[in-house]
Amino acid sequence: MNLLLGAAAFAASPLPEGPGKKTLESACSACHALDVITSKTWDRKQWQDELAKKKDLHLSREETIDLVGYLSRHFGPKDRGKELVQEICSFCHGLAKLQGQTYTRSEWESVTKGMIFEGAPVTEKEYSLILDYLEKNYGAEEK
Repeated sequence: MNLLLGAAAFAASPLPEGPGKKTLESACSACHALDVITSKTWDRKQWQDELAKKKDLHLSREETIDLVGYLSRHFGPKDRGKELVQEICSFCHGLAKLQGQTYTRSEWESVTKGMIFEGAPVTEKEYSLILDYLEKNYGAEEK
């Protein structure tokens, strides 16, 4: 692909901000259209393996670390638990309320059941996914 055409494709569809974005725009756009990358849902290991194959990229260690982090954060597997927390919990309060919270799973169960009692529309499967996400990202050791 022509370097200018690749750069134009990235300019037409803005990417999320963050470390690694500029490397993605400059290094990857020479050969790939934006949709080739944004359509992937690869985990960190898959992105690392793919970049390791690209011997002609000549990225520094720091650029590679930033790029792998950027790609896995923005174009990695979707976390349905996180999506549910963002969709359902934000009906009543901002997600900033989670910052600094560290509860055990049983404490999160209590908090979440309280939200369901107040009217949060959550199925049993969604409840489990929400608890998994909260425990993983805002969990504390069981007492």
